[in-house]
This record gives sequence, structure tokens and C-alpha cells, in this order.
Amino acid sequence: MRLMSAFLIVLVALLLGMPTAGAVTDGLAYREDTVFTVLENSVRVDTTAVMGNTTSERRQGTTIYYTYFDRMVLIIPAEAEELSVTSGGRQLTTTSEGYDADFDLITARLPSQLRSGQSRTIKIGYTLPRGEIRGDGIFFSNPAFHGFPIWSLSDPGTGSLKLRVPEDAEMGEFGESLRRLGTEDGFVIWEPQDFAEPEDFYTYVTVTLDDQLTREDFSVSGQDIVLRTWPGDEVWATFARDTIEEGLPALEELIGLPVPDQSSLEVTESVTPYFYGYGGWYNPQETSIEVGNKLDDAVMLHELSHAWFNDGLFVERWVAEGLAEEFTWQAQRSLDWETEALPTKPESNGPGVADLVDWGSGSTARLGEDDLRSTEEFGYNASWYAIHELVEIIGIEGMQQVIGAADTNSISYVGAGSAEPTNKSDDWRRLLDLISDAGMDSDQEAIESVFVNYVIHPSSMNDLDERRVARAAYRDFTNSELAWTVPLEIRESLTSWRFDQARDVMNEAQGVQDRYSAVALTASDVGLTISGAARDAYERRESDFDSALYVLGAQADAIPTIERLRNTRDRELTTNQRWGIGDVDLGPLVAQAENAFAMDDYNQIEVAQAHLDRTLAAAELVGAKRIRWTKIGIGAGAVSTVLLVSMLVRRLRRRGRTGLDQAITQEDVILSA
Repeated sequence: MRLMSAFLIVLVALLLGMPTAGAVTDGLAYREDTVFTVLENSVRVDTTAVMGNTTSERRQGTTIYYTYFDRMVLIIPAEAEELSVTSGGRQLTTTSEGYDADFDLITARLPSQLRSGQSRTIKIGYTLPRGEIRGDGIFFSNPAFHGFPIWSLSDPGTGSLKLRVPEDAEMGEFGESLRRLGTEDGFVIWEPQDFAEPEDFYTYVTVTLDDQLTREDFSVSGQDIVLRTWPGDEVWATFARDTIEEGLPALEELIGLPVPDQSSLEVTESVTPYFYGYGGWYNPQETSIEVGNKLDDAVMLHELSHAWFNDGLFVERWVAEGLAEEFTWQAQRSLDWETEALPTKPESNGPGVADLVDWGSGSTARLGEDDLRSTEEFGYNASWYAIHELVEIIGIEGMQQVIGAADTNSISYVGAGSAEPTNKSDDWRRLLDLISDAGMDSDQEAIESVFVNYVIHPSSMNDLDERRVARAAYRDFTNSELAWTVPLEIRESLTSWRFDQARDVMNEAQGVQDRYSAVALTASDVGLTISGAARDAYERRESDFDSALYVLGAQADAIPTIERLRNTRDRELTTNQRWGIGDVDLGPLVAQAENAFAMDDYNQIEVAQAHLDRTLAAAELVGAKRIRWTKIGIGAGAVSTVLLVSMLVRRLRRRGRTGLDQAITQEDVILSA
């Protein structure tokens, strides 16, 4: 919706004080039974009035004194057509004088004096004025639309008032309420809910006959448009078509999104929004727009922009209306059209001043007319001012980024790759986050101050304090040397303003990163590189970090196993193992384990370790046996040698001393061995 620069003043004046001439006169009883009938091309008013003289005659001597009435004064719309005032089948003589811009006073002379105790029935009939299509009057009448007040001048507790509307018409009421009685001869019959004080009953009625509107179909930016216009108002039809054909593509380019997918967009000429104080309105459920009959391109652009800016984008009214006003102004500038004045800085106190989060809430339904008007004026100005300030800070491209993220329901804190979807409500908190991210290089304090000054309750300041602390912790966390993608749970918690949860998970995540760094360093020291399995489990975190910690634990446990395999391969063995292992090649087993480590196949590492354990155990046994039999063999050889040496010694003794000494030395060496 777009607020009018002022209420329809004539309507307010009408509802607050219709003229009542002729209705309250001492000694005169007056009753009206009036029927307003909406016909094909006009509105007919038929009234049966009964005047009664309630005064009494007074005798004084032979003289009789009495009061009589010889005329009546009627209130008739100026320029009413086919006026007829009759009594007893006789046309009464009438004279007219202007009362105000919309009504005349009609004086009808009675056929005879109406004396004490007498009454007379007068029938009054006329057709309401058609009014000018873009005039300032209160009467509108054409085949597709009728707008008019209904009223009665009956004395309290008397008379009746009925409205007859074609069954296929849409009726709206503004003022005192009406109730539906039923149907009769193709008309729906309405009457006042409360008619105890007829002079206090004033209501404005609008009647729309859709099938009488002139229809034109065309397409702009891939969007099918259905333009529905009052018959004969080609000026408005041309204005609307030209504004849509130029304005819709301009909005599309500025907003940065295609026109939202709608089967068709209906744009209808109507003055109904005026009676609520608006220039027009957009119905997202029916994808339709009603725009006033004034030739106002700002109103048309504003309502067109609501195809993007409605509660499907952001749930708070101030955001939709502020964006609609801002992009209307931006579109006017881009098209070199005359722009409206920018909003003024909102007052901190005064009529209608309130936090924008409350604007449009249920609390405004309890406001009186004056307070509601002040609230609406403040809300429209303040919402546009706030959005305009934010655009000034982050730029139109930044606001396009914000709108795009809200349109796709993308998470506020984006990790690597495409942004994940979120079910977070698009309220002021989400808007603040998206604007902060879009304006990362902008003055964050200035962004926040817009919300503090115009949008949020003072009680929300604690939320902002917690947000600053959490975002600072998040910045530190994301500056980790590992540069891992932040787990979705952390980013979702921040998006939903669950700051305690975000901090708890960040602390857990930091523990995982520290553990990873330690394991990676240990692996690097022995020439190994750990895989990305722990990182994948970390970034994928579903309910906890147990999977990542399990991988890191398995990797840490596998490193000593591979070292042991390498050492065995390099023959760092016990004496028994060296004797028993022989020429067994452990290279393939080591390669198998290293490959399994790289592939995170820890079962294969366990298999290699078990194989090694069996090999070493067998080598230990075989080596021990070999050493034992070797010693036995050496011992037996030594005995044989001693016998041989003894024989030689005996022989050498026969030959000389030097040979004996040499044999003993030889014997010592052999025994030592």
C-alpha cells in the first residue's frame, strides 16, 4: 500500500458532519424511509418522508392560535438528476440554494398548510450525480464503479435505510456498519447495524462491478498484465499502460531479480483505497493491484514493487513499505521522471512515533482515527528513511544482495560454495545480518545505529550486545590457519540468533581443529600426510564431532604402527628376530600400511600390524631355535678341535716348542668363539 499525502478530506468531513437542515425543528416530527438502489449506470435514491405537526392549538377568548408548516427543506446532492418531490400525486414547487461543494438545500412548498395534529407524506426521488472521474467530489458513478454516501434525516428511533446492490457486485463500506438482510429480485439488501440515532449514521459505500470494467491484456518483462479500467477513462488506461511498460523493467533491473512468477498481474482502476487513506494496494494472494484514479506514477510504481516486497520477503511491514518507497524513488530517477521529496528524519517523539517493529501490528487496530493516521504517516516516512539510510551505507548493489538472499531464504552466514537454505523468519534480525554481510566493508556501527534509532525496542539492546560478542568470536574462529568451512550448525545458530549454542559449538570445533593440528604435526614428523577425512566429518557435523574425533584418533593410533613396520623393514630387531626373520621382505607390508593410512583404511593397518606381530613372533621362535642349534654345533665342533689339537700338540712337542705355543693360541681363539 502507499499512503496518500492526505486523507480524502471530503470523506472525513462527510462522516463527521453531514448537513441536517430540516430534520430537527420544534413541533415537527420527521421520518424517512430511504432506499439507495445501484442500477446499471446510476444510483437511484427513493425516499418516503412523513411530516407531522406535533404542536397544539391554543385558545384565548374567541381567538385560536396555532402553528403550521407550509414548506420543507431537503438536503439533496448538488447536480443530482431527475429530482422529483411529490405529495398526494402532486409535484411540489421547489427552489434550490447551494449548501456546500457537494450538497444543495431544496425548499419544497407544501400544497397546503400543515396544521397542528396533521401529517403529510412526501415522496422524494432523484439520481445521484455521476461526478467527475478525477474530481474532488464524493460522488462517483460509472458502469463499473459507484461511490457515494448513504444517510438519513429521520428523528431518533424512526425511519429506515436500505441499500440495494446487484448480486454480482462487490460492496465496500466506510463508516457505520451495515448488515446483509438477504436477496430480492437480483439485489442484495443491506441495512444499518444500528439505526437508533439516524442523524449519527453516515457511511460511504463503494460498489464495483468487475464485469463492466474495460479489459486490456499485454506483457511486460515476461509478466502477463491484465489492465482493468473504468469504461471511457482512456486517459487513465494510457497512463497505467505506459507507466507499467517503462516502470516494471526499471524496477526489475534495480531490484536485481526477475518479476516474481505470477500467472498474471491484474491492475485495476479504483478509488476504494482512497477511503482507507491509501493511493493503492497490492494483494499478493490474488496477485492484483488496485490503484487510485489519479494519474500518479509513484503510486503505480510503489504498488508494482510489492510484487517483490511483501510479507513473503520480510515479515515486518516497515521493511516492505520502506523498500517499495526506496525503489520507487530509484526507478523514477533512473527513468528521469520527476521524483518525490526524500523522507525527513523521523522525530523522536510526537504524534504517531513508535518503533517500526510495532508498525502494522495488532496494537494499531485499537487506535482512534487521528492516532491511526499519525501512526501511518510516521510509519511510512520512518520506514523509507531507515531503508534509504541503509542503501546509502551499503549501496544499491548491496541491497540487491540482501534482497536476493531473502528471496532464496539463504542462510545469513555463508560457508564455502552455495548458501544453504534456512527457515529463519525474515524479520529485522535477519535483515540486519544480511545488510551487515552485504556491507562487510561498510561502517557496521552506522548500520546498527539505524536499527537502534528507528526500528527496535530498547529491550532488544541486549540481543545486539550478544550479537556483537558472538560475531567477534565468529570472526576469530574463521581466521583459523586451517581455513576449514565452518560447520552448518554454527552458522545456523548465528542466523537464528542462538548465540550461546553457537559459542558452545565453536569451542567444540576449536578442540577438533587443535587435535587435527597435533595429529598432522606428528604425521609430518614421520613423513606421513593425514587425509581430509577428519575435515570432511568436521564440516559435515550432523549432531556432534564424534566422527571427526574418531578419525583423528584412528589416524593418531595408526602412526606408531607404521613407524614399527618401517623399523622392522629396516631390521631394527632383537637378536632372535634377526636370526629368525631371515631374508623376509617387509617392504610390501609397509607400503600396504602407508597406502591404507592415506586412504583412511584403518582396518588394513590393523591387518598389517597383526601380520607383523605374527611375523615377529614366528621370527622370535625360529631365531631362538637357530641360535640354540648354532651354539650346539659350535660346542661339538670345539670338542673335536680340542682332540685334534691335542694330537697335534703331542706331535709338535716332538718337533719343537714354537709350534706348541702357536697351537695354544689357536685353541684359545676357538674356545673363545
